[in-house]
Amino acid sequence: MNMLVTGSWDKTLKYWDLRQQTPVHTQQLPDRCYTLSVRHPLMVVGTADRNLVIFNLQNPQAEFKRITSPLQYQTRCVAAFPDQQGFLVGSIEGRVGVHHLDDSQQSKNFTFKCHREQNEIYSVNALNFHPVHHTFATAGSDGAFNFWDKDSKQRLKAMSRCSQPIPCSAFNSDGSIYAYAVCYDWSKGAENHNPATAKTYIYLHLPQESEVKGKPRAGTSGRK
Repeated sequence: MNMLVTGSWDKTLKYWDLRQQTPVHTQQLPDRCYTLSVRHPLMVVGTADRNLVIFNLQNPQAEFKRITSPLQYQTRCVAAFPDQQGFLVGSIEGRVGVHHLDDSQQSKNFTFKCHREQNEIYSVNALNFHPVHHTFATAGSDGAFNFWDKDSKQRLKAMSRCSQPIPCSAFNSDGSIYAYAVCYDWSKGAENHNPATAKTYIYLHLPQESEVKGKPRAGTSGRK
């Protein structure tokens, strides 16, 4: 589409043609936009009050579908499936939901816990699909990132924790680099932020194939 889309706490989406200074279209949302993800023609928008609004970008001026998040707590991040058949949603409660758009695929939907340590529960801040293997990474306020395979419902690799939260992350275009930021994420309020000692880093991890390539589910005799 050669368009930029922005979502805001003013409860709108705006579509931009960067050759002009005003938006091409402004789309009203049910609440403040917290996160969005695009895999053309699928766009998933997560707002306050646990709304998940799905758009078909072949008709971007109309909602395609609206559902309530399968997770009980505030939405933090979403990621559209590479095949555009559904999406992941992560919440502040250390949980991820796997959701398919087609009603006939609802039996494949599930949620799972992550980014927890004993009684400590941390926000899932980022969800990123690997561009080649279509497995995915989660990163959280616990300072850890993990690689997962949604099809076999298993964790592929758990990485050791950093000393600070991971607020955002991304794979490069061929999946050979996973970049993640490490810094305070304000999850414990301003009183836990000291500007004098605050440190911000960006790290690059080079994933091994064994960390990001999907595996058959245990007990399936090689069948997925």
